[in-house]
Amino acid sequence: MSTNAHSSPLPNPPRLPRGRPRSENKRRTILNAGAALVDERGYHATTMESVASRAGVGKMTIYRWWRSKAALFLEIYIDLAPPDAVVIESADPKSDLRHLLSSSNKILRTTPAGPVLAGLITDAQHDIAAHDAVHGGLIAGRCELLTGPFERAIEMGVLGDSFDLEFAAELMVGMIWQRLLTAPDRLDDRFANRLVDTVFALGDH
Repeated sequence: MSTNAHSSPLPNPPRLPRGRPRSENKRRTILNAGAALVDERGYHATTMESVASRAGVGKMTIYRWWRSKAALFLEIYIDLAPPDAVVIESADPKSDLRHLLSSSNKILRTTPAGPVLAGLITDAQHDIAAHDAVHGGLIAGRCELLTGPFERAIEMGVLGDSFDLEFAAELMVGMIWQRLLTAPDRLDDRFANRLVDTVFALGDH
């Protein structure tokens, strides 16, 4: 989640290579296998080969559908943390943002989504496929999950017109990812509420 004003609100579905269409059942088996292995072994100890073995498919099947480990685990992350599981829209955008952070943090704290995201962030520092997955699929791809409530708050007059919603979203993402990497057990409701209150205070009239 950071921000880019010209990005699409949600990640685009992974582009399928030409050839035989994917079996949805087989796809689901592979995604579940990858998530389970990360839960058991951790992200960096999980390989494409081990996912193929656990799913009962050939390694080339996985590489035909996902060009890299990062591409596969980006899809696993999106599957574990879909936008419709964390987003609500009410008359109170601040409460909506609290719900977004609280729900997202719970997913990161209690499912393999947390280790998957931490692994992608770490690998993005030296692996171009992971960098592209993080930037295109998570930063650019999910920016409007955060900026949407800010935009509605500006329209309602809760935040001033000069409020820099993109910078505010970047601050929130930075704080969440820092805690994910250093103290994931502290991604709790208290943290979410304090972060939202702090960021909204930046836009007080």
